[in-house]
Amino acid sequence: MCTTPIPPPTTDRTGLCAPTRQAVRLSAEGVCLRLEGVTRELQRTGRLAQVIHEVGACAAAVQPAAVSEALRRGDAYRAHLADLASRRVSTGEAVHSLLCEDARTACDTLLPHHSGSGGLCARVFVPLDPCADARRAVAEASAMRWTVDRPNAVFSVHPALDGVALVGDLLARGIGVDVRSLFSLEQFDLLFEEFLTGLERARAAGHDPAGIHFTASVPLRLLDESIAARLGPAGPSEDWAVAIARLLHHRREQLMDGARWRSLVRAGARPLHFVWSSPEAPVGDAVHYLEELVAWNSAFSAGPGILHAVRSRAELRGDTVSGTEPHARRVLSTLRRHGVDVRLLGRELQQAQLTAARAEWTELCRAVGEALGR
Repeated sequence: MCTTPIPPPTTDRTGLCAPTRQAVRLSAEGVCLRLEGVTRELQRTGRLAQVIHEVGACAAAVQPAAVSEALRRGDAYRAHLADLASRRVSTGEAVHSLLCEDARTACDTLLPHHSGSGGLCARVFVPLDPCADARRAVAEASAMRWTVDRPNAVFSVHPALDGVALVGDLLARGIGVDVRSLFSLEQFDLLFEEFLTGLERARAAGHDPAGIHFTASVPLRLLDESIAARLGPAGPSEDWAVAIARLLHHRREQLMDGARWRSLVRAGARPLHFVWSSPEAPVGDAVHYLEELVAWNSAFSAGPGILHAVRSRAELRGDTVSGTEPHARRVLSTLRRHGVDVRLLGRELQQAQLTAARAEWTELCRAVGEALGR
């Protein structure tokens, strides 16, 4: 099993990718900071490279909601939309064109870091249409990957339990995948099986497993809020999401000790990453999440304001996950005693995340359609 931490990013000739002190310390533990909400507005003004430098981020994500907001409040997309309107493209084609251009520019910003790390990090996460069925999603991912045409592009999906095969189908095409909603060990076991199967299929098809990236995001704040709501105001208070995240990390270590994974490692495959996601958490909670979830091959994901706070306020004390399994299991046993079924809760939250992602995509399509009309 490969346990080599992600190396610190290298600098380009402008120095914009130079790591901050906190970023270097996190990198030594195998942790990356991921900037959420990349838009044309950030890119056009040069703020994207500046923000990445300021917060020490080594990954970035394009989000439909952020693009919709940028369309409403500014004119960063006006020239691109005017060209698309002149060509009389459909709203769906226009959405993909905007997202692919945002992704390509962000990929180029991070490409020196990606190359300097040997392809281990500095990736850009691009959303796929969550309303598409599995076959269309794979076809669209293939088309968008060709359009973006950068080695550090990864595509984000929101699969429910009955749609997890999409993950394996994408990986089998050599396409990097970011699963945006993971809440339970049950879900992770299914995802890991698709991870193995997808990489095996990719290897059989002649794809290099070393270039196929896979991440699974755990929305920590949503998980904590949902558990607290079920327990009620009189219920116990614990680090519920942190405990579940630590158990997920431990489960990954167990599953990566199998013969199938060792065979894939010999072919060049790289471990999956966890993403501890807290884009809407208060600053104090976000800092706490990062401090308690420092673990190899993981990332902390949030908007620029939260990442700035993390850089200045987090008190890092090395690996805070290894060896915590017994305590995490005791925390979850408290949930069971109070009638909270984490497996059932995870299914509900995963479906709710898919529904929310579809609503965001629908809103983006509406905003783009109105802009084309203007």
